[in-house]
Amino acid sequence: MADVEKIELLYSLVGFPDETEWLEFKEGNSDPERIGRDISALANSAAYLGRDFAYRIWGVADGTHDLVGTTFNPYAKKAKGNQSLLIWLPRFLSANASYEFDCFEHDGKNFVVLKIAAATERPVSFDKALYIREGSSTTRLVNGSAKEAELWRRLQRSDFETRPAKVDLVVSDVFSLLDVDAYYALLGDRKPEQEESVLETLCEQELVFRQDNGRLRISNLGALLIGRDLRAFYGLGRRALRVVCYAGKGSFEIVEDRTFNEGYALSLPKAEEFVMARVPKRELVDGAFRRIVHAYPQRAVRELLSNTVIHQDLSDTTEGPMVMLYENRIEFSNPGTTLIPVARLLNAPPKTRNTKLVNLMRQMDLCEEGGTGWDLTVASCEAVHMAAPKVQSEDDLGTRVTLLAGSAYEHMTKAERRDAVYWHACLMFAQGESMGNQSLRERFGLEENRKNIVAMSRLIRDCCEAGLIKNEDDEAGDKYRRYVPYWA
Repeated sequence: MADVEKIELLYSLVGFPDETEWLEFKEGNSDPERIGRDISALANSAAYLGRDFAYRIWGVADGTHDLVGTTFNPYAKKAKGNQSLLIWLPRFLSANASYEFDCFEHDGKNFVVLKIAAATERPVSFDKALYIREGSSTTRLVNGSAKEAELWRRLQRSDFETRPAKVDLVVSDVFSLLDVDAYYALLGDRKPEQEESVLETLCEQELVFRQDNGRLRISNLGALLIGRDLRAFYGLGRRALRVVCYAGKGSFEIVEDRTFNEGYALSLPKAEEFVMARVPKRELVDGAFRRIVHAYPQRAVRELLSNTVIHQDLSDTTEGPMVMLYENRIEFSNPGTTLIPVARLLNAPPKTRNTKLVNLMRQMDLCEEGGTGWDLTVASCEAVHMAAPKVQSEDDLGTRVTLLAGSAYEHMTKAERRDAVYWHACLMFAQGESMGNQSLRERFGLEENRKNIVAMSRLIRDCCEAGLIKNEDDEAGDKYRRYVPYWA
């Protein structure tokens, strides 16, 4: 935000007669714990009142609203343990807290504006406690109170995708911030010559909204999909897709670190090309033809890149989607746990937090219809006889999917073989079939001989005892026995 815009915002806010549930003035109170409690209270109050943002301003006298300036500097302020305030605050605020400090000078005086985004999906907490504003005071939000229940109800109606990413824009601003040409190209549509027709389409898709004052605003959906640079939008800089390449098998030495700051419709193809150019590959000679074989199926990489961005919890501001390349694996991670139990990813009806983003990306052929992306990922790994993707999903860690390189059957661990059997049974079930000894040998790329037949029988028995699969028909003889997932 340019200084002139900060000054305009300052004068606009001091024009209010009193402090409110979403606005607070301070001259010099810079107690870190008080700031943390106020961020929680103001974020929750803004959500309760249906506002996009709340503000705490230093340098304005509370009663008179005189512009007196302040000595508070959030970038120099220390919290407990002599730790920087900007590092200390995120440790105690919940992951969905989104805020930024703006410092500027006006008429020889210093001012600080703390801009706080309204809570999304769940209330913002500080030190595991919830706060809210009552008039001009910050108070503890009583657990089980009617106000807490009403706040949750209003949060559940909120929609992160349609919330504003940039406001008070003119037409030229919209076309400068969004790659409209790429939008039409990805949809395979012809771009209208008239700007008004383009705007109408963008508004219909909720990428852009018309404001009451006649200006325009870009939604989070518009920015995340076709933004030219996510850093230009409030709170979205951390949502950019990041790819990090490490030397060896550990996170000790970074070889390359690339952040794709464009919206996902623009960055996903670039990220896929970047990743595939850096994974191990070898040249195979097939008669008169030569072909390049990568250590990981490109289709699996493409699907996991898409899943990493479209299934993330966008209300979690601590980190964004990330891909980590190691010597022996690729890890795809994003904030937020899976909405479907990990064991049912392949067959359960699809669910996503970000329905509008998913729908538009499907229209652009950037992700699969009907939640079949996981099916294609598993099938791609099976086609080259590598280990099945490994999925971890925990509240504190988010979701992580790992592709293991060079994992032929003889090099797989016992756990990896079990996982491969389970996902193979799930894939067969999704295709209306069931797993058998022969299909399992084909999945692992093993020849049909007595040794392998016996090995597969033992592995199947082991997986049955572990509760991963079960007999499709208990009456069938050993030779004709087929297997399905445990939940089928």
